Amino acid sequence: MKIEYEYTETSKRRYTGVSVEVEECRIHLLGAVRDNLLDTEETKHALETLRTLGADTGFRESEALYADIQALEDMRADVQTFRIGEAYAEVVLAQEFGCRFHWNENRDARNPKGNKTGADLVGFIEMDEEVRFLFGEVKTSSETATRPPQVMTSRGGIESQLKDLHTNKNKRSVLIQYLSSKSRHYPINHPFRSDFDKSVRSYYSIGKGFQLAGVLIRDVTPDESDVSNSYHRLKEHILEPNGLKLLALYLPFRKEEWLKIMNGAQ
Repeated sequence: MKIEYEYTETSKRRYTGVSVEVEECRIHLLGAVRDNLLDTEETKHALETLRTLGADTGFRESEALYADIQALEDMRADVQTFRIGEAYAEVVLAQEFGCRFHWNENRDARNPKGNKTGADLVGFIEMDEEVRFLFGEVKTSSETATRPPQVMTSRGGIESQLKDLHTNKNKRSVLIQYLSSKSRHYPINHPFRSDFDKSVRSYYSIGKGFQLAGVLIRDVTPDESDVSNSYHRLKEHILEPNGLKLLALYLPFRKEEWLKIMNGAQ
């Protein structure tokens, strides 16, 4: 990855534009991004369960069972472009920016092609030896007619969504309750439990707060104006001690190619 531009006020308040090299992007799409969207961990568990059942004498002739095993073995990604952008954002935030998403939210989806509820990004971030809740939004855009693109500035765009996450305490409470309910499924010494406990302390401590992030996924030439004006407008609303991070991620493949690459096209 290459940093194309960066502006820093503090470690928790900044914007960055990053471009991804061709081979690195291909590795992401075929690996971590695909794993996120298909929830490979749970898929493997489901396969093991069905294969074990298939070894049982009473189920060896079940056509339905073997059809489901075959479907899981041959699973291909079939998602909308914006969902690929959301998954890519999680991967980069986790690999490069100290974010942690312990729970794959696709497990909660009744419709795998639907929108996430509450916020696109719900997790934790560690900076300066402090763990905070991370709430964020992701948008994908190829627009070049205006900079920043409309997905940043329009009603329902990243600027509006981050302002809402900052002012809407009830929405944040629902997201925190969501994380709490998931963390309780893990052992007491699991990192998820630890991150949640530390983030709650930060959230309710004077002078700490939470972190907001907006991620813009692009398949066009890098340009600082994609996020710079939005950042300076947002920082007047999202005040310290809360954090504000805008990230523009520039991919080398057109968005129409992402799904094909994920499914093995050369």
